[in-house]
Amino acid sequence: MNDRVSRPHKGRQRRRAPNRPQVSIPDLGTTIGWIRDDLGLTQTQAAAELNLSTVHLGRFERGDSKPPSDTLEKIIIGLRVDRAMATHLRELAAPAITLAPPDALRRYVRAEKSLMLNLDLFQSRAIPAAFIDPFWNVLARNNLFAEVFPGIDDTSSIAVWMLSEQGKSVVADSEAEGSWTVAMLKSALGRHRNAAQAAELVSVLTPISEARRLWAASVSVSYGRDSRCLLHAYDADRKPVSYLLSLTDGLLAHHVQLITVTPEAACPRPEFN
Repeated sequence: MNDRVSRPHKGRQRRRAPNRPQVSIPDLGTTIGWIRDDLGLTQTQAAAELNLSTVHLGRFERGDSKPPSDTLEKIIIGLRVDRAMATHLRELAAPAITLAPPDALRRYVRAEKSLMLNLDLFQSRAIPAAFIDPFWNVLARNNLFAEVFPGIDDTSSIAVWMLSEQGKSVVADSEAEGSWTVAMLKSALGRHRNAAQAAELVSVLTPISEARRLWAASVSVSYGRDSRCLLHAYDADRKPVSYLLSLTDGLLAHHVQLITVTPEAACPRPEFN
């Protein structure tokens, strides 16, 4: 998993029950406050270490004002965040990236004969495959994909499926996979925070207790899945099977990715980054 900050500042202890945001679309101020809280620092302590006034840091965290780019870089360095979180904070400070609504993306994918032929080609090669958006909503899939993710058509979302009771019954290490899913969603929500998918995702996840728990458990974000990290699951006969998840880069300006799911030999418990 992300090693954003592996230890608190020297001489300081993490708080046992820091304030955690509910499932929500990330914003810059709340995220800075969450990182600070995760380190066990008060605003006064953090401001002193960042060489900022407590008043200014408080305004940043409340969203009353946005830190200038040089100040944001000072915060990133001072709070010792990892590369993924640094990217996340910079994206939250920048304008949101436009993303077409899910129905428009589905129409785009299904109207492109070459894309649909690709799904058929993978089906003929016994490889589950699907096209997804940045929130891992399924835009189109082949039949084998639904066998790996039974019930996926009920949610049309790999992320929501992973956090559902159905997903937990199929995935061998639901805690690790759920943690990675939440970390991935936080980065996507930050990058495309004005998209229709963002508001819809928060609405769907909020009633799910597992989503709320994992959301509050860690401040980490993720921008990818290590190809060495297999998805450990059970097949229809409850036999263990491991899959390699491979994703292409986004297609043109549509932010659409092809995901393929290839059975692999068993490997140790996955580590995510």
